[in-house]
Amino acid sequence: CLGLLVKDALLWITITLYVVTRISIRFGSVPNFVDSLGTGDVTVLGGFLSFFLVLYVNKSHSRYFEEYNKSMACKGRIFDVATLANAYLPKPTAMRLVRYMNSAHISGYVGLNKIYPARTFFAKMNDDFGLLTDREMARMQEIGLDQGGSANRELIVWCMRIIQKCHLSGNLDDHLADQFRQQILQLRAQIGQIYNAADLPVPFFYVHFICLLTVMYLPLFAVSVAFQAGTGSSIYWTADLVGGLVVLFQSFFVIGLRILGQEMSDPFGDDMIDLSVIFYCTFTWRMSNRIVEASYEDGDVDDAEEIQLKREQKVSIGAAWEMKESDVEVFG
Repeated sequence: CLGLLVKDALLWITITLYVVTRISIRFGSVPNFVDSLGTGDVTVLGGFLSFFLVLYVNKSHSRYFEEYNKSMACKGRIFDVATLANAYLPKPTAMRLVRYMNSAHISGYVGLNKIYPARTFFAKMNDDFGLLTDREMARMQEIGLDQGGSANRELIVWCMRIIQKCHLSGNLDDHLADQFRQQILQLRAQIGQIYNAADLPVPFFYVHFICLLTVMYLPLFAVSVAFQAGTGSSIYWTADLVGGLVVLFQSFFVIGLRILGQEMSDPFGDDMIDLSVIFYCTFTWRMSNRIVEASYEDGDVDDAEEIQLKREQKVSIGAAWEMKESDVEVFG
C-alpha cells in the first residue's frame, strides 16, 4: 500500500502546492489580507470527504471478509463430503468424488477472472494434484475453463451423478444421499455467490465521487495550511515545517484510505492484500485427500480399556460427571 501511495500523483501535487504557496508567501508575492480569509469551506469539504471515505472503506472491508467467508465455506463443504465419503462410500468412489469436488473448487476461481488462467493456474494444479483424466480435461477445455462458471457447474453435476449412482445401487440410503447432495449443492451455492459479488462491484459513480472529492479537497487543504502557517511578519521556519508535516500526514490519510478501499473491494485480484487463492486450493486438496485416506481400526469396544483411560484422566470434567462405581458395574 505504501508503494501505491508514493506513486500517487495527487500526493506530490498536494505537497508541491504547499511548498510553492509558502515560498510565495515568504517572498511577499501574496497579499497580506489573505491571512484573514476563513477556512470554513475547506473544513466542510473535509467533513463530507471523511464521511464518504470512511463509508467506502468500511463497505470494502465488509465485502473483503464476506468473500473470505465464502472461500472458507467452499473448503468446509469439501471437507464434509470427504468425511462422509470415507465413512460410507467405497474407497475408489470416495477418491473420485473428492477429486471432482476439488476440481470444481479450483475451476471456480479460474472462471472468475483473468488472474488465475486455465493454461497456467488450473493446468499446473491438474498436473500436480492429478485432478482430472485426459478425457475429463478435454471436456473442460471444450466447455471453456476461462469462460465463466460453466466448468465448475458441470463438475458439480458429475458429483451429483456419483451420489445418484451410489444411491440407486444401495451403497447410500435416502438420508445419507441427501446429506451428500446438500453438501455438494452448498459448494455450488458458495461458488455462485462469489461470482455474484464479482458481477456487482462497488458502483463506479461512488468511487468516482470519492476520487473527485479527494482531488478537490487536498489541494485546497494544502493552500489553507500554507496560509495558516503565517504571513507578513508572522513567518517562522518552525511553522513551515509543522504545516508541511500536517499536509503530508493528511495526504497519507486521505489517499491511503482511498487506495485501501480500492484494493479491498476486489479480494480476488493480484494485489498483496488479496485472498490467498492458491493456498486455499492447495490446502483444501491436501486436507480433503488426507481425510479420504484416514484409517480406523475396527473392532469391538474394550470396556476395561475405556474405563482405564477414563480413570487416568488428569483433568476433571466436574464432580457431578465423574465416573462412579455404579457406572463401572454398568460396563461390567
